Amino acid sequence: MSSVRVPMKFSVLIAMVLIFVASFVEAAPRDTRTLVLDNGLAVILISDPEVDRSAAALSVGVGHLYDPESKMGLAHYLEHMLFWGTEKFPKVGFYKEYLNANSGASNAYTGGNITNYFFQVSHTAFEGALDRFSDFFRAPLFDKKYAEREVNAVNSEFEKNKLQDGWRSNHLINQISEEGHPLRKFGIGNKDTLAGDNRSALIDFYTKFYSASNMKLAVLSNLSLAEQEAMIKKYFSDIPNRPVALIAVDTEYRKPLKGKYRLLKIKSIKDVRSLSIEFPTIRLHDHLDSKPASVVGSVIGYEGKGSLLSKLKEEGWVLSLSAGGGSSHPNLSSFDISVSLTQKGEKEYERVLEHIFSYIQTLKDRGFAEYTFKENQAMAQIDFDWKSPREGMGFVASKASLMQKYELAKVETLPFLYLKYEPSAQRAILETLTPENMLAVLTSQKVATDQVEKFFGTEYSLEEVGGQAFERLAHPAPVSGLTYPEKNGFIPYNLALTEEPPTLVRDDEIAKVWFKFDDRFKQPKVYMQLRIETPHIYDTADNLARSKLYDAALHEGLNEMTYPISLAGLSYNLGIEKKGMTLGLGGYTERISDLLTLVAQNLTKVQISEQKFLDIKEAIIRNLENRKLGQAYSRASYYNQQIWLVKQYSHEQALAALNKVTLADIKDYARTLYQRVFITGVVHGNWTQAKVRESLDILLTEMKSRSLPEEDKYKEVVEVLDAGEFIRFSKKVADNNNALYYALQVGERTLQSSAKVSLVSSIIKSDFYTQMRTNQQLGYIVWSFNGRMEDRLFFKFIIQSSTYGPFELQKRVEAWMSQSSKLFDGLSDEEFEKHRQGLIVSLEKKADSISEKAGDYYYAATEEDGNFDYRKDMVKVVKSISKQDVIAEGKRLFADPAIARTIFLIRSNSNDEPVPEGVLTTVEQFKNRKNKQAGVLTGEKS
Repeated sequence: MSSVRVPMKFSVLIAMVLIFVASFVEAAPRDTRTLVLDNGLAVILISDPEVDRSAAALSVGVGHLYDPESKMGLAHYLEHMLFWGTEKFPKVGFYKEYLNANSGASNAYTGGNITNYFFQVSHTAFEGALDRFSDFFRAPLFDKKYAEREVNAVNSEFEKNKLQDGWRSNHLINQISEEGHPLRKFGIGNKDTLAGDNRSALIDFYTKFYSASNMKLAVLSNLSLAEQEAMIKKYFSDIPNRPVALIAVDTEYRKPLKGKYRLLKIKSIKDVRSLSIEFPTIRLHDHLDSKPASVVGSVIGYEGKGSLLSKLKEEGWVLSLSAGGGSSHPNLSSFDISVSLTQKGEKEYERVLEHIFSYIQTLKDRGFAEYTFKENQAMAQIDFDWKSPREGMGFVASKASLMQKYELAKVETLPFLYLKYEPSAQRAILETLTPENMLAVLTSQKVATDQVEKFFGTEYSLEEVGGQAFERLAHPAPVSGLTYPEKNGFIPYNLALTEEPPTLVRDDEIAKVWFKFDDRFKQPKVYMQLRIETPHIYDTADNLARSKLYDAALHEGLNEMTYPISLAGLSYNLGIEKKGMTLGLGGYTERISDLLTLVAQNLTKVQISEQKFLDIKEAIIRNLENRKLGQAYSRASYYNQQIWLVKQYSHEQALAALNKVTLADIKDYARTLYQRVFITGVVHGNWTQAKVRESLDILLTEMKSRSLPEEDKYKEVVEVLDAGEFIRFSKKVADNNNALYYALQVGERTLQSSAKVSLVSSIIKSDFYTQMRTNQQLGYIVWSFNGRMEDRLFFKFIIQSSTYGPFELQKRVEAWMSQSSKLFDGLSDEEFEKHRQGLIVSLEKKADSISEKAGDYYYAATEEDGNFDYRKDMVKVVKSISKQDVIAEGKRLFADPAIARTIFLIRSNSNDEPVPEGVLTTVEQFKNRKNKQAGVLTGEKS
């Protein structure tokens, strides 16, 4: 179980993500039914015989805004506690064990006014999962022993986020609310706010708010609606229904000033520079059918020619801009504009504000064109009409969340469609965009501060700015070059379907590309994913630096041209792999050729100004520097790659190379990058073989490419340790957490070895988590999993802890491994078969959309040598493996001293433990470990 406490701004983000997921709602043959049980529980049932797993989610209409002042974090803490035993299922870990054994998973999160619990599981285990899940809401134990322990888990989650800039700034922004407003609460909680005996407070909160009438349940399964309804009534009808009295949440959470605006300056941990502007606005919940904030946001956030973003970039002040409405509660609505600043923009942030308010004034004077609403409405309808059948726990979680906001009868349509043209609401939002109503937030490492927030320790200053600075915003001067977005000619109104069988459409010395017609989703969409192998990406650190800057510069140069296309449901992406560049294009078929041609014509050109190049370069360097400030477990992952991959450039090497690159270098690089290539990839969707061949010809012609010989292609090489080799590596990092990253070298990747280690992972996952996280309380992040690097397999354990050092974590993991044979010795035939079936279900899972299926095909084309049946082959092997084979593999991995391993021991910024003799502290020591003169050899187990 992993919990997420969501601050106000993050609530908006999660809501947007969930709505995006839910926007790809069910396509035929899905059947849907809504009902309300006698106890008041609202339910939506979805039946689809094609889904791979069953899933359910239950949301409760209460979150951290309703925490008592004396127990801040209680709603989040309660979310944790429901997983630790119920009257019917008292065993700790009962739920996770059952799901793990049946190809399942679960999660939960706590937001401002919602707590959401969700899971997915194999169809055969669905009823058993519902039985266990429903008992959370009938009869949780709130066992005192685990209640005390789980405070440590909540505190560990807080410590994990304590140095994360997003969490720090969101909590601080919420503090700039009216005295006594619920937004000011410390929703995540820690050991101080949850000190003492919490059991009575948990029971009181649960009794007050966890009532059937305050809950919404979403279910998706291959079962018929009648079968689902019978199950739901059986397991959820006896959830108590008690009167729920939610405290009032004042809509006026921050009152406007007179003749001044609020300026909050936040000192960041990482080197970030941003300016965000938040305006309390009209109650958006009253305008769900017209979505005025989305319409206003689509204009202010426009990125095409003449846009606010283009003007701010032209001045050299910003790198990106976003705008839109948000809400963490029906009574709490805001309109937000955020920009990522350049160095120049940070110094001249007041000029940025002036330009923003000048554009706002332009919109107030001009008003919004009706075609803007109609374009938003048209694309929403097109996306809704051609939606993909999403599934899994993320899908049902989005449903359960939306059910808290929308009427049950409208939850399938209203979140996604623009049903009403309401210019008065658009105007009303504009009228709230005033400097008096604004909270401007400048975030940087360089801002001057004079205060410290008590929970996260965030350094900040808050001032009320008047005088001339205010007047320049209240009465902004016109800015030349800013225009209203023109009508979008790329909206695909004429969509139709085509049919053609799958085939390998090109197979020669320069390309091997497959086309698979979409015969499942039957949508007028196509997705193309290509790997363009070139020898000039990872051959030198200089070329790696050039490729990163080329990638960013190309996107920047194309942004104004491609932005209108992106609004019409098409997208492209250029990325970097060690082997070459990746090119992805996708969307509605009608205009995909236009997008491909536009991108292809610009692949060998970099058309940005010197200033924009310098801004991009500085941002990439800053981002790379910021990675050093990442969480401990992510730093461990970085060193894991440094050691296991034979050729892996360090951050220092990359930074040194980046600093040297000029715009002239990038322009030369673009002209030579594609001289020799080999293209591998897939095209999937509603297209034809002829169109695919034509597209490849356009691409190769524009790149002026010749073929790349096999011997010149980049080959990734993974270290192979000697039998019994035991490497320990330790670093001190900037994070406030310690971490352990324990990697066992399994051996060469084959179908047989992959199947066995995957089953071992399934068998031990629940016990390792329960022992390390729940019983020993080592930390919030506890993971065990099998992984792959090229043709080598690994088994890994990761723990991040704010209370235990990495050397102690190593001892705990090895103690667990020494006892792990009991798990295998006690494994019954029935339990083993559940793990086997769970893995088969995962392997047989169908893609949820054309784009996801294209991704599956791309993986098969590039990583499985074009074997599109690799999953089927794997299923055959899984079915043939015996329990004895898996047990032997598990005991070999965790008990055989011949298994080579690396252990990354990451020390927090305050950890002063001495590093034991024999523990490596540099990558060079590892590379030279067999040179006796290096003085560093393999270690012995501690």
